[in-house]
Amino acid sequence: MDKKYFDEINECLLKIWYSMPNTYDSYKRRYSRDKDIALKRLNRVLKSGLKRVDINNLDDETVDDLVNQIQNFAVSTIGMSDSAVNEVFKKDYFKFSQEFIERARKVEPDIKREGIFQALRNVWVMHSMQMYLGAEVEITDSVFAYSMLYPLTDNYLDDPNITNEDKKDFNIRFREKIKTGHGQGKTDCEKKSFEMIDIIGREWNRNDHPKVFESLIAILDGQHGSLHQHNMDSLFDKDLLALTFYKGGSSVLADAYLINGTLTKEQEMFAFMYGVILQLADDLQDVESDLGENHFTIMNVQGTLGHLDSILHKMLNLIDYFIEHHYEQDTDAQIALRELTLESIQLLIFEALMKSRKYISSKVYKNVCLGSHFSSRAYRKVEKSFNKQLNTIIESL
Repeated sequence: MDKKYFDEINECLLKIWYSMPNTYDSYKRRYSRDKDIALKRLNRVLKSGLKRVDINNLDDETVDDLVNQIQNFAVSTIGMSDSAVNEVFKKDYFKFSQEFIERARKVEPDIKREGIFQALRNVWVMHSMQMYLGAEVEITDSVFAYSMLYPLTDNYLDDPNITNEDKKDFNIRFREKIKTGHGQGKTDCEKKSFEMIDIIGREWNRNDHPKVFESLIAILDGQHGSLHQHNMDSLFDKDLLALTFYKGGSSVLADAYLINGTLTKEQEMFAFMYGVILQLADDLQDVESDLGENHFTIMNVQGTLGHLDSILHKMLNLIDYFIEHHYEQDTDAQIALRELTLESIQLLIFEALMKSRKYISSKVYKNVCLGSHFSSRAYRKVEKSFNKQLNTIIESL
């Protein structure tokens, strides 16, 4: 496999995207005032329960009670099936997250809260991929190392005290490290990034599982391509959509390879399309901040030219296509994850549009809000409270 192979997958996804209608006829009313009340009630219960939890000495009975509250909410308020909720929540994700944070702080004692969140988001995606692929849900060496690469390399590449020449040199040497396993970092941050590749190499032999490392190189290619989205002189300089798809798709495809070592064509397409959708949702959420940093995406370019209605509708149609045609349902875990994924993506879009409301028409915003389980006012209030509690938990670990 080489870059041409990944380009072919990307081209396939682009063709699917262009075939999607720019109108959407599947809006469903899901909002009710009772759901707002239930959400606020759950927030109070969790807030009270988490105050009783000693994060460093977990009481299984208290944690189980909180998990049961979330499960009941998912069934009675969100409308998920009992079987799906039981399948998803039978794993102890909280302890896995705790294990990851403790290990991360041993590698990087000064890691910031934002870096932990950034790494944990990838850990959670990899956990869902473990379930989807039928692997044991756990913090493997590859799950840890790959997730740590996000804050480690971002901190290095975003450091204004490091020259562009030094960053370019790092990328060349880092690519060679991934490709061959040889090479040493020069700075402390570089050495830690190189060490993560060594950790992955101890779990996956390059000769037996070459695609694991080729997918990591594809990530580098995607990150390098995204640099062209900064300070563009002309909208015609680069194909923003192709760059977006490649970056997002290769990211989750690497997740899958690091979990399984090998993938079928169907599993490749699933992972790549999932990554594309997550990237689109991320760009939709960051319309304002990306514009402020002169980082151009298809979302903020379209948003400045007019409403995001048509591109949002194509995205919603792509999500429906993904769920219908590429989400396998051969195991109980896959069936459960299908429900959870659909709910999670819809929530991501709702969150994004609350931040980017001025870029869509009133009609579309109303349809999206009615399609959400909760009102924007109730959700914002609970989200703020939950994030505050989550920050407290992270800081105490």
